Amino acid sequence: MLTSLVDADNHSVENMTYHHVRNADITVLIGKDSLDLLHSVTTQDVSDLDDNSCVYGSILQSNGRMIDRILIMNLGDQIALIHLDGCAENSRTLLSKSVSWKQEVRIIPLDEGFSSIWVYDVPELDNLWSIDVVGQTYSSQISNLNRQIVVHLGPDSEINTIESELIANGSKLHTVESLRLDAILNGITSGKTIREFQPIPLEVGLESDISFTKGCYTGQEIIARMDAREALARTLVTISSDSLLDVGNHKIVGGGKLVVFDSVADSVQYASLGLIHPDFAESGNKFNLEDINCTVVAKW
Repeated sequence: MLTSLVDADNHSVENMTYHHVRNADITVLIGKDSLDLLHSVTTQDVSDLDDNSCVYGSILQSNGRMIDRILIMNLGDQIALIHLDGCAENSRTLLSKSVSWKQEVRIIPLDEGFSSIWVYDVPELDNLWSIDVVGQTYSSQISNLNRQIVVHLGPDSEINTIESELIANGSKLHTVESLRLDAILNGITSGKTIREFQPIPLEVGLESDISFTKGCYTGQEIIARMDAREALARTLVTISSDSLLDVGNHKIVGGGKLVVFDSVADSVQYASLGLIHPDFAESGNKFNLEDINCTVVAKW
């Protein structure tokens, strides 16, 4: 399980601007059937995922609604999963229930002793989704909605060393509030949103998580039906408003509904992330929620 030593001094930390550390929500799968198990459960085709490479996938309920989004890292002798905040338990339960008596898979929580550090807006490299191994730390640059992010996974002591280097090179630690704003402005679905609203991946811009040619997985029928219709009832948008919006459902003046996932202050305006009918979703579109004026900033 993530064994051997690390020399964190070898990690490049130049031009890294913002970062945050997650001290839990990590699972390791060990056993020759680990990828087969993931392939049968997740939306992604991982049956032939190369060693030392990674990919995003979603885990759904039977009704097609998300219970998690995981970064799947094939470390060769084991598979590491980094869950969204607070979503690991439900994913582990589903994975455990999905292991057949023929499969050789151990599901091991690593919520203590290991961490991941996420570093945002780094220069783009040519080797996206490949994993560099330096002793006990596994690092990969990924692209999330066209943002370049470096993810380091390793023991707490080594992650702390990497974070110290980042700070020494000018990287700023995301606060809870700044991380929320970052997610809103960049169309990122958080663990809190998954837990409270259970969106469908196609609604929140996560088509890249889904293989439309692979075999059966939990929730596939709903996803296939939505894809065949080529029309969504609602889609993810970032909006600005002149007042803070309550989380939950809002009626749009003149008809329609907005579902707000999160809303925070952003300079003299307020920024919110949520779902709206595609007819209202184009950038620049203006609408009212009773006495609150809203404008669509981005459609995801």
